[in-house]
Amino acid sequence: MSYKIILTPDAIKNIDDAIEYYKNFASIKVAKSFIDDYKTTFKDIQKTKYFQFFFQEFRGKPMKKFPFIVFYTIDESLKIIIIKAIFHTSQNPDKYPKNL
Repeated sequence: MSYKIILTPDAIKNIDDAIEYYKNFASIKVAKSFIDDYKTTFKDIQKTKYFQFFFQEFRGKPMKKFPFIVFYTIDESLKIIIIKAIFHTSQNPDKYPKNL
């Protein structure tokens, strides 16, 4: 059975901010490429689920083309993957989402 993916409001804001940034400071094409990359990353997470632990129960999967890590948790009993944050890797690691 496939796990359902749920995005937290923080994760949605992270995605929206990144799309807006790429649209305004790069191009629409780059913003669309970012969307494709995060969708592919979500599919990878849904398929494999068990990527590296970063902090306590938080796992992380780097995006392939863009410098972001998707942080998530897994609720095994409900078969849900909860995307907590999409973190730009050039930010200070002290800003990693630790208690989302």
